[in-house]
Amino acid sequence: MTKHHQAYQSPYAAMLTPDRFDLALKLAAQYHLDASQIMFAYLEITANVAEPAKGVTDRQKEIDQRFQAFLEDAAKPL
Repeated sequence: MTKHHQAYQSPYAAMLTPDRFDLALKLAAQYHLDASQIMFAYLEITANVAEPAKGVTDRQKEIDQRFQAFLEDAAKPL
């Protein structure tokens, strides 16, 4: 019996589509940030994650982990 692995599905995939602003608005409300902060953070994180030798999926996972850490850090009270 062959195991079937599902392809990685980024929870932030919409940030790479024309629907990015809608997701940014949703995340901004959830994490008490401005939508522009969300969009800039995702762009900055994406720009700073190098292309891995293994492939695009590993890069996307790294971007998602860093972006999630950014969101969680932003949600912490000062």
